[in-house]
Amino acid sequence: MKFTRKEHIIPRMLLEQFTASDGMLCVYAKGKDPRRSKPENECVERDFFEFELRGKKTNNSYEKWLSRIEANAAAMLEAIIHRKILNNQEAQIWATFVASLFGRTRKVRTQISELMTQRFGKQVEHPDFIQDLQLSLLKQGEFHYAEDLKRAVTEIRAAMDASPNFYHVSALPNRVRFISESILTRAWHTIEAPDDHYFLISDCPVVTYEVRDGKPYPGAGFGKENTAVLLPVSPKHLFVASPHHFNWRTVATISGVTNINRLIVQFAHRNVYANIQSEEIRALVDTEIDTVVFGKNAFIPPTS
Repeated sequence: MKFTRKEHIIPRMLLEQFTASDGMLCVYAKGKDPRRSKPENECVERDFFEFELRGKKTNNSYEKWLSRIEANAAAMLEAIIHRKILNNQEAQIWATFVASLFGRTRKVRTQISELMTQRFGKQVEHPDFIQDLQLSLLKQGEFHYAEDLKRAVTEIRAAMDASPNFYHVSALPNRVRFISESILTRAWHTIEAPDDHYFLISDCPVVTYEVRDGKPYPGAGFGKENTAVLLPVSPKHLFVASPHHFNWRTVATISGVTNINRLIVQFAHRNVYANIQSEEIRALVDTEIDTVVFGKNAFIPPTS
C-alpha cells in the first residue's frame, strides 16, 4: 500500500484554479519579492496529518479521508462556479469540503490547536479534573474507574506534548462536521469579479466575517447567526455562504473585490496566491497578512 509522506495542507486541485496561463502560481509572502511556483510545491508538508498514540500510527487514515473529500468536491466545482442547483447529497459534499479547508490548515494548528493543547495541559493539573471527568461520563451512562481515566489522560497528554499534530488532526472530524452543518444552514451564492480584477487565495482560504451594527467584523465564529463564510474558487469566482437576509451582487464592485481580498490576506498565515504579479497585492500582503489571529482577535475558544 502506497504511503503518502508529502501531504498537501491545501489541495492541489484548488490551487490549480489560481494559476496563470502557464500553470504557475504567483506566491506572495510578507517582506519578500513575489515568486513563481507550481501548485504541487505549495502548502505541502511531510506527515502533516500523522501522529502516534498508544503505539498505533495514523498510517495515512486522515490523509485518505481528506483525499476522498477533495475528490468528491472536485466534481462539484464547476457546478458551484456556474451557480447550478445542488441536491442534498451534493450540497453536503461541498459543505464538507469547505469545512475541511478551514480545519486542516497550518494556521488552525498553530493558533487554535496549540492553544487548546496548552489549556488541556492546565486543566488536567487541577486536583478535581479526574473526578469531574468521571462524573461527566457517568451522566452520559458511562462508568470508568478513576485509575483508567488517569492512565488515558496521561497518554493523551503525552501524545499532545510529543506531536503538534495530535490535537489538530484528531479534532478535525468533529470540527469539519460542526462547520459543514453551519454552512448548510446558510444561503449560497457565487460572486464574480469584474473585468480586469481578480480574487486572491491563501494558505488559509476560508474566511469569515460578521455584521454588527452595520459594520463587518472579520474572524467571526461559524456558529454565529450573522456570520458569512467566503471561499475563493477561482480568480473570477467567490463562493459565499451567508445569512439569508444578506444581499449579494452577481458581479462584485471593484471596491467589493478590494475589501474581500483584504480579508483574504488578513486570514492568510504565510502565503497568498494569485494568477498575476502586482505591486498592489505585494503591498497589501506586507501590511495585512495574518492580522486576523485565531485565539486572540478571532475564533476565541471558550475559557472553560
